Amino acid sequence: MGKRMLVTLAVVSLALLLVACGGPAPSQEPAAAPTEAIQQQEELTAQPPAADGAILLEERCTACHSLDRVMGAQKSHDEWAQTVARMVGKGAQLNEDEQAVLVDYLVKTYGP
Repeated sequence: MGKRMLVTLAVVSLALLLVACGGPAPSQEPAAAPTEAIQQQEELTAQPPAADGAILLEERCTACHSLDRVMGAQKSHDEWAQTVARMVGKGAQLNEDEQAVLVDYLVKTYGP
């Protein structure tokens, strides 16, 4: 065997030995408690409720249509509640609290 072949064999053997030993030891940091991890995930995915009906109208309703339809309507509380519920059924992203805020805003701003 030539010198070059012995060096290559030695390098390959050393690499295999390092891989077989598993490399450096893993970090020993304690894992977050399951409830803490779930809470952190919920905080990341939860949208804070918008307190302002105008903001909700602008951010959520205009995702599908212009505000011309809203501004041209004059509906009662029940009619706006039905409209908002229908839009949620079609995919508008509003939780129950946000729906109530939005309906109140719509009645005050675009009511009869």
